[in-house]
Parts: sequence; structure tokens; C-alpha cells
Amino acid sequence: MFFCICLLAKASTVKAQGGNVLVLKDKGVTIKSFTKDNYIEFEFSNRQWITGQIQWVKNDSIQVKQYALQTVMTAYGTYGQDTLKLGALTLHINEIRAFAKDKGQYQSVFANGSFLKIGGILYSGLNITNSIINKEAVFGSKNIPSIAGGLGAYFIGRWMAKKNPPYRPIGKRFSVEIL
Repeated sequence: MFFCICLLAKASTVKAQGGNVLVLKDKGVTIKSFTKDNYIEFEFSNRQWITGQIQWVKNDSIQVKQYALQTVMTAYGTYGQDTLKLGALTLHINEIRAFAKDKGQYQSVFANGSFLKIGGILYSGLNITNSIINKEAVFGSKNIPSIAGGLGAYFIGRWMAKKNPPYRPIGKRFSVEIL
């Protein structure tokens, strides 16, 4: 009887497992989670991009078995993938600066500002070239608004590129924690 009571008391004091999942959140909403043996690609605190496989996740740190895929030429003159193993890296989650966006995730030329940057420079260059061909003043009162419009489009494109980087920076919008 005493043994049954001890077993019942022990069974009622169950502790939840913690520290097994690394979670990337966007404004508090989980968008990606990583566990043991998952592939991970992130920017380390020294601005180096690390790729590898998670070996373990603990309360406030992770260990990543680093490796890099390199394209090499084979003996037959074709290209193939070679894996370079670099060893294990143990780090605190505060040392992660950014996460890479998923492979195959399309980023539009309109969203990353490339269209406006290229279009703005080409439009300004076209106005300058036409002024030279037509023997008009390049910086005349008629041509300055057109050149300024092209340069304005270029700077808006640069601003858009800064606002929409090809990675997820940890900070105001994105956060990382271990559950």
C-alpha cells in the first residue's frame, strides 16, 4: 500500500521538458522551428554565415555541426557537390544575428527594389544621352526634373532593398527563443 502511494505521488510531480526547440518568431508568431538534426543557416555575431546540422538544443544555447556544400569539378569534367565538414560550434542564442530565408523563396524584383534602381538609372542616363545627341543643355531647366525623377526612383529602390533584405534580421520584427 505504501509503495502504491509513493508511486502515485511521484507520478503527479511530472516536469515538462524544456529547451528542445529553437523557435524563430515574426512579431511573436512562430514561423519556423528547429530541433535536433535539423538543417540551419544563420548569421553568427561576427557576421559569418554558418550552415550545419543542429546536434542539440539546451536552455539558452545550441550546438551546430558545421558543414559547407561546395561546387567542384569532377574527374569527368562535370560539376558536383562536395561537403566540407568544419566541426561543432556551441553558441548562445543571443549570438545569432539573422536567419537566411528559405531556399526557393522567390523575392520579386519589385519588392527588393531592383526594378526601381535599374529603371531610375536608365531613365536618367537616357535623358542625359538624348540631351547630348540633340545638342541641348544637359542640366537645362527642361531636363533637370527628368534626371531628378530617375535619381529619385533609384534612391527609393535602395530604400526598398534596405527594408526587404534577403535574410531575417533578429531585432524589432524577428526574434529567436528556445522553448
